Amino acid sequence: MFGRGVKREIRESCLEVRLAGEVLACRLRRSARRRSLALRVSESGEVVVNAPLRMPEGVIMGFVGKHLDWIRGRQQEAASHAAGWGDGMQLPYLGGMLTLRLLPAARAGVARVGDELHCHAAPAQAEAAVQRWYQRGARELLAARLAHHAARAGRDTPPLRLSGARTRWGSLSPKGVVSLNWRLVKAGLEEIDYVICHELAHFRQRNHSPAFWREVETLFPAWATARRRLRENARVYFQF
Repeated sequence: MFGRGVKREIRESCLEVRLAGEVLACRLRRSARRRSLALRVSESGEVVVNAPLRMPEGVIMGFVGKHLDWIRGRQQEAASHAAGWGDGMQLPYLGGMLTLRLLPAARAGVARVGDELHCHAAPAQAEAAVQRWYQRGARELLAARLAHHAARAGRDTPPLRLSGARTRWGSLSPKGVVSLNWRLVKAGLEEIDYVICHELAHFRQRNHSPAFWREVETLFPAWATARRRLRENARVYFQF
């Protein structure tokens, strides 16, 4: 989830798995650093298989076959979500939910009104408009929380870069730039603060050693609970 952007050899290819008379197309990503198999279904329904660099293709196909029901379930969820951008859709925001209200597109804009998010756009343009609204709010909120926790840690506020990564919440570059995922604005404040303190701890410990986690504990004592909640809700936060 977190990392420092270490370069690694990755090879991508298309893998076709024949199951029960049908062909399941997958994107196969092989990595020299990976030691086990992992599956992911993207928001568009694409199946992504992460595998060790030299693992036999037959082993990979068998692994995919064993998880076919899980894959189909995730693809159905993805299809349901893709069709769900309409009035009344529930949107996660700061640990709670906002109800999307699609209004006439005569005047452009998205604004929060109580527990509703008023979006002046056609359904086809709603996702892009709402995403821009999230990103604007994320930049302001994440910058403020980063400054707050940096001051608590006794250091100047580091430069902030807003990230759109699909699997990572934050990272710290070798030059000291903190990257934070704009989707964090969907999470609760404790989850947000945990990610920020996680990255600030990397200024002292550029690893995930016991010393690193002691540093996180100093900056954010409730880190374990916040990390668990972030993992539990990650699928909802990463839906778009």
